[in-house]
Amino acid sequence: MLIEYGNTTVGADWKLDEAVPTSFSRIYYVTSGDVTYESGGVTRPLKPGYVYALPSTMPYRVWRNPAVSFRCTYLHVCFPRSDVNGLIELNAEENTCLSHYIQAIRKAIDEKRIELLEQMADSFALFLRGSEHFSRGSEMISAVRDYIMRHISENLTIESLSQLFSYHPNYFIRYFRQETGYTPYQFIMQQRMQYAVVLLNRGMRNEEVCFKCGYADSSTFTRAFRKYYGVTPHRYVNGFRKP
Repeated sequence: MLIEYGNTTVGADWKLDEAVPTSFSRIYYVTSGDVTYESGGVTRPLKPGYVYALPSTMPYRVWRNPAVSFRCTYLHVCFPRSDVNGLIELNAEENTCLSHYIQAIRKAIDEKRIELLEQMADSFALFLRGSEHFSRGSEMISAVRDYIMRHISENLTIESLSQLFSYHPNYFIRYFRQETGYTPYQFIMQQRMQYAVVLLNRGMRNEEVCFKCGYADSSTFTRAFRKYYGVTPHRYVNGFRKP
């Protein structure tokens, strides 16, 4: 599922500090910049000419040198049945197929071909499959996540989910967190907010989005959205983007 996308020059004060795993992977094609990635005390540069997939199940930080212009193409992608468990680096200059694929993605973004872009983002998993850091989650976790994403508009509770999958609630929470890095509640909130962005990017009105994301009314949805992203849905679709 494609959540966000863009061809952009990143602001001087840009940085990421994901203390809780995101459940989606940020994918960057870096065209220029001096950018550093850190996770678990290990740092790596994000080099121009390379494509990077950032983890969906690990905390990490990323920052840039404000003295050097940071330009990139980015996608935020949730791979429903797979996880990115570490930083993946792909050389776009040596991989001709990947280079052309990235250029097609850049063109689709410029032309606002959203449906095509969504298909291309999902297919990006084909480039990641050879990496040790791209893996399929356990069958149980994959089933739980699939269920949540298919029923995101409904009232989802820890009690109902644990009963559905025949686990005690306390064990269900511990196991889910052990496998994914976040609790079932955090995942439900993440999926609702990420799906909201998908629908807003497709041009859907706030009143429609709130019901599709499991909220009883638009005011409750707006409060939850603002708490999660720091801005209202209206502000988000009118210029607020965080690569």
